[in-house]
Amino acid sequence: MSVLDELRKKADEKKAAEQQQAISDEQLEQVYQSKILPKMQLIFDGFQETINYLNFLEEPIQVDNYCQKYPQFGILSHAHYKINTDGRIGLADYNRIMQINVSFFCEAKGDFSYRLESEPLIDKEINFLQAKKLFFDWKHQTIVGTPCTLFTIQRKIPVMFRVEVDFKHSLFKVAIKNHDDLQSFAKTFSPEQVDHDFLDALLSYFLRKDNRFVKVDDIPLEYKNAIKAAVQSKAAIYQKQFGHTSAVDEESDTPKKNIIESLFSKFHKKS
Repeated sequence: MSVLDELRKKADEKKAAEQQQAISDEQLEQVYQSKILPKMQLIFDGFQETINYLNFLEEPIQVDNYCQKYPQFGILSHAHYKINTDGRIGLADYNRIMQINVSFFCEAKGDFSYRLESEPLIDKEINFLQAKKLFFDWKHQTIVGTPCTLFTIQRKIPVMFRVEVDFKHSLFKVAIKNHDDLQSFAKTFSPEQVDHDFLDALLSYFLRKDNRFVKVDDIPLEYKNAIKAAVQSKAAIYQKQFGHTSAVDEESDTPKKNIIESLFSKFHKKS
């Protein structure tokens, strides 16, 4: 093969790779427009409406015994809700939502202090507090001839909910930080998993009504679908034989507004 032939071959291979990538990108874009974007808009609308209700009602959500590691936090309340898309202030582009960020604080007045003496423990504590983005200060002291460090922590914990698109794999990524006991949660979801029930569970966790959203789910989606199909099949047979509507119906397409209203009705009952 001549030198020119080798160059032609490399050029042809590059063209073929670029064409394949263009086809792949086009397919991913089609999936995004048809399956991802409508559900990102659903999630954004759900959070936006929820935050509007919370700000209008001015009834802070109370958090009892937030943290086992620092019981000194005591009783905290939600405050200062913010929502934006794609890391910008406000809404970047409703027809191109790639990321939804919801943030607020669990806070109360005042601060608390404690001392640590061990150098390794002090370094570990500083790294932990910085990683959790807590508001704190520390000062080196000597108490009865023993060197130590005094930590002072504000009773103000930043909380973050993030939903973002994994465009390359056509998935949703959910990350939650500091909402419960300074813990972090991260999980990916397929487009089929993101529906009104998903939104209901996410908002219920956000409003501290239950924690089913972050519970470990060991049943694969395909098994769930198989079980659901079997139950619905049995229900159809029962209805045909006895002429009654089964208690097990297909997954309802509950409007977003009804979901949020039901959440807030439960919230008021609880309070």
